Amino acid sequence: MKRAHLLGMLLVPALAIGITTLPGCNKPTTEDKKDGTAKGDGAKGDGAKDGKDGGKTETLEAKTDGVIKGKVVYDGTPPKMEALPFASHDDKPVCEMGAEFEKHKQEWIIGGGNGVANVVVWLDAPKGKSFRIADETVKDKANEEPVLDQPHCAFVPHIVAMYTGSTKNPSGQQLFIKNSSKVGHNTKIEGDERAGNPSYNKTLSPGENVKHTVKFQRAPLSVKCDKHTWMNAQIITFDQPYFAVTDKDGVFTIKNVPTGVDLTVRVWHESFGALKEATSETKSFKAGENPELTLKVKAK
Repeated sequence: MKRAHLLGMLLVPALAIGITTLPGCNKPTTEDKKDGTAKGDGAKGDGAKDGKDGGKTETLEAKTDGVIKGKVVYDGTPPKMEALPFASHDDKPVCEMGAEFEKHKQEWIIGGGNGVANVVVWLDAPKGKSFRIADETVKDKANEEPVLDQPHCAFVPHIVAMYTGSTKNPSGQQLFIKNSSKVGHNTKIEGDERAGNPSYNKTLSPGENVKHTVKFQRAPLSVKCDKHTWMNAQIITFDQPYFAVTDKDGVFTIKNVPTGVDLTVRVWHESFGALKEATSETKSFKAGENPELTLKVKAK
């Protein structure tokens, strides 16, 4: 699959979009890690350390009464999705029972109106500041349980985003791993052990479920199934709750958005690679619902 880039972010009225190299700060550091992240990147929650000088960031004072809605669409003719190689596998009858998108590689899932699924959209506070995360916002996010299911022969959803808690609000979400299939699966998660995410490998019988704690780290965690080697997914972690993942039709909503201050809207598709390749646009939002964001992506 060829590399894709975000072509533009169109607002009402239209805005031009710029491209940056880091998801959590305005310029790269000189201490980039081998995993493609940079020291100090990542969206900052309350009490977070500033990645540049190691000092405490200033808390952003703003009401959290805004709502952002939008859609990510494919610009042009979508690429054809390659079929998954389960034709000779013993579980082929179960694999064939899945929805059409479950039978193809998951990188590009195109829905209604050319909407692109599994695109991560999040907000960053201004440089040198961190979000004041209200208790009710944390509670709302904690009640939204991130689910990773294995209904047939693909992980659904393909991209999971999680709020893992912050310094002042340590109660984050837990990952709910399901096997709603008629066959056994194993969920193998590889993360950064230094961040508290050692290798995890759990075999689930049909109908079995389990909860798993994931810690915040600055790179995606990879998910695979050894029994069905084509199965893969990624987990994106946040220490603040201002993020969303597009649904099957490319639609997303972010609630409780800080208003009246400049925020950075960041957008990432897995074909970009490292999170630091997310694109960005600085924008101030108002109370209530804001003009819908329309974003376009295209494979080149």
